[in-house]
Amino acid sequence: MPDFPIIDTHLHIWDFDRLSYSAFKGHPLFGKSYQIEDYQRDCGDLEIEAMVFLECYADFTPTGGQYFEEIEYVEDSAKRDPRIRGIVPMAPLEWGARVEPMLAEMKEKHPTVKGIRRIVEFDADPRGLTLSDSFIEGVNLLDKFGFHFEINVNHTQMDFVREFVKHIPHVAMILDHCGKPGIAEGAIAQYRDDVSELSQCPNLWIKLSDLPVEADHASWTEADLRPFVDATVEAFGFDRTIYAGDYPICLQATTLPRWVEVLDKAFSGVSKADLKKFYRDNANAFYRLGL
Repeated sequence: MPDFPIIDTHLHIWDFDRLSYSAFKGHPLFGKSYQIEDYQRDCGDLEIEAMVFLECYADFTPTGGQYFEEIEYVEDSAKRDPRIRGIVPMAPLEWGARVEPMLAEMKEKHPTVKGIRRIVEFDADPRGLTLSDSFIEGVNLLDKFGFHFEINVNHTQMDFVREFVKHIPHVAMILDHCGKPGIAEGAIAQYRDDVSELSQCPNLWIKLSDLPVEADHASWTEADLRPFVDATVEAFGFDRTIYAGDYPICLQATTLPRWVEVLDKAFSGVSKADLKKFYRDNANAFYRLGL
């Protein structure tokens, strides 16, 4: 384990009594509420200095959603654990300019909002949505408010992500979960190619998380993950790579302490300065946590 506190940049908590989550309803693992106290318990011996909450795909429609209700729920949770220092909600960026009043309200009334995630992975037409003029307009609007954008896709969608980032010259972006690489399929060549090109985008960072979930849940080994860890750091370096846990999604394949153990072994011999960048300092800077 690191001998200093770490920052977890990808925490999910949800409450079925306060919001609706059709995507999780009936799921054997996720079809129940996960509160901040569950996260505290499942961190085990990990010393967590701060966390960033990521939106949980709460139900939304083409005309509205539970965007502010989710923010308010997390703000209430932060009263019980003030280590929640940042919130990344969803917003309908595909509205283009029409989303601006919503972003303005988030900026004015909810100071812990740091950026926006609009998951395109599960959309009926992920490519069409991501490369639409209105979506690109909405993402570029984030620069006006000092917000970043989080990209959530899987490895079969990386071709249009490579095109999308070219249209976003100023907004800071981060690729969640390494773009969910095809670890179970052994698609390391594709991954190396993807991250090599994407790393050329200077305003794009990468979140090293969830690799066990993209492998065989029951039988993955460190050897399965190591090439993807190495390729990530080779492409983005320790200056633009950030640790994340992705609780409770990670529980499909691992625990939070086990994931850190895997990374510790992969980074054996790495300098203390680079380890601090990865586990803490990059997160503090990217998410503007003020720690």
